[in-house]
Amino acid sequence: MADTRSLITGIALGVGATLAARNALPLLAPLARPAIKQSVKAALIGYERGREMAALLVETLSDIVAEVQVEMHAQNAAGADGRVES
Repeated sequence: MADTRSLITGIALGVGATLAARNALPLLAPLARPAIKQSVKAALIGYERGREMAALLVETLSDIVAEVQVEMHAQNAAGADGRVES
């Protein structure tokens, strides 16, 4: 019996909230638009900063790879000549 009463209460509250939202939505829409715009703006700024950080990371890793390749090439050339670097 208690479960049925809870179910009926839940359904009634859901229907009431839906009807209230339907009537309140036109009143709240003008207020929600600036908030949504600000959220989208913040997301775009975050996305751009993320792209900049990713580009910097790729550039740094590319520089490190190039340095390691130069060192490996120098070591291979020294080994081919019979010299040993210390």
